[in-house]
Amino acid sequence: MRVLVWSVAAVVLLAGVVFLVGWLLPAAREGRAEVVIAAPAARVVEEIADVEAQVAWREGVAAVERTAEGWVEVTARGERISFVAEEMGAARVRLRFASDAGYAGTWEAVLTPEGGGTRIAVVERAVVPSPLGRILARLFFDPGQFATIYLAALKARVEGS
Repeated sequence: MRVLVWSVAAVVLLAGVVFLVGWLLPAAREGRAEVVIAAPAARVVEEIADVEAQVAWREGVAAVERTAEGWVEVTARGERISFVAEEMGAARVRLRFASDAGYAGTWEAVLTPEGGGTRIAVVERAVVPSPLGRILARLFFDPGQFATIYLAALKARVEGS
């Protein structure tokens, strides 16, 4: 019986420590990346705006569904991420997103002409309210790496078509 009591106490203590660590982590995270794409800004934005086609060139996106407000990406893991375009111009693209996994944020791309092509600089900001989610996000998701992978796929798609 004593072993059971100590085991339960240890599990409760461990859960408390995990919660405390997660609670102390900042809720907001940010990732940045940029690349030059050999195409005019209008062509780059055209590809970003064609969200249904992204299933063909973005790894991890299983489906895209249009909604009255914007669209929903369904990932290969089954996560649903809702997007709303706040701005979709040749100089700036700004999106809001919210995931059914418990985080939300903004994605912003600034497009500037460079050497006959377009420099696209992306900033993704996400807020993870859950303390456990903050820990998992830091262990398994790097927003800077995600932005870099997205831009590499976008560059390949635009320059290859």
